Amino acid sequence: ENDDKLSTTEKKRLIALLSLKSSGLTADCVLQELQALRTQENQEKRRRMQDKMQILADKTSAKEFEEFDCNPAAGTGNVLLKFYDSILDHIKQDIAKTQVSPGNIAIWYLYNMGFVIKSPTVCMGVDIHHRRAAELADKLDLLVITHNHTDHCSTPLMQELTDQGKPVVSNFFSNPFYTKSAEYTHVISGVTIHCGEADHNRKLKKFTMPMEIILPTGNKNFVFYTSGDCCNESFLKLKSEKVDLYAVHPFCIMKAVNAAERLSAQMTFIVHLHEMGHDVNRWRWSFENGRNEEQIFSQKKMSSYLPVWGEKFIWDGEKITGCQP
Repeated sequence: ENDDKLSTTEKKRLIALLSLKSSGLTADCVLQELQALRTQENQEKRRRMQDKMQILADKTSAKEFEEFDCNPAAGTGNVLLKFYDSILDHIKQDIAKTQVSPGNIAIWYLYNMGFVIKSPTVCMGVDIHHRRAAELADKLDLLVITHNHTDHCSTPLMQELTDQGKPVVSNFFSNPFYTKSAEYTHVISGVTIHCGEADHNRKLKKFTMPMEIILPTGNKNFVFYTSGDCCNESFLKLKSEKVDLYAVHPFCIMKAVNAAERLSAQMTFIVHLHEMGHDVNRWRWSFENGRNEEQIFSQKKMSSYLPVWGEKFIWDGEKITGCQP
């Protein structure tokens, strides 16, 4: 309300979008607005909207998040937690209605380092965590998980997919696609998954499984890379010439820009900021921290972006559309 850079109409609109209370507004409205603000001329407005969301995040303790997250049936009066809960409904509905054209890929950013990726022929999950993640089982053909930390996985989802006979690729969950080796390649439903091995930190050796994921599109292949909680870029191996989209945790010892450079990443999503299971300033980071990383990428003339939970992106065969620096 005290932001002089916003018009009265804009203030009312943002307050309404972020209230998510009596009006019944959900993630649909917030994400529609965020997508409209992706253009170059609207970057400052997008940043201000993220900053308002940051205030809500900072007011939410790890304890409050965990109590809500551990009980899928629980309600809440917390604005941010309502948004977090409603993004799953938004993504479920959008997956169902999104028909991916040949040569394209649809990508949804869920939470932390979690993504849903849909090609013309397959829909897969990566490091999905959400209190109601099991509801995605019917939408997914397979799931891959980089490591056994709860902010990167969901036991109910893994179990439901296993019960349905769908692949779950991980280095810890017991099923036919359990992978515990320095290098291993799966080919599932036409998707090639090159699994690696990396340290999380000095104590958790060989704990994380970085993955190069290659999805056919009917034209060019789309290459997605996730390094999970990898602590050094030297662990990252690449079989493709380049990576179309790289998801990086920028505060896990290694420098994100060095990792992106090693992988010849055409676009890097800076994620793993709002890990709500940690308290503020204790392994939980802000949009401002993410923007500082964007500046480092910009200085090297490399492309990066700071997505918000629930946002959808399209790869058009050449680039991730709408991600203007």
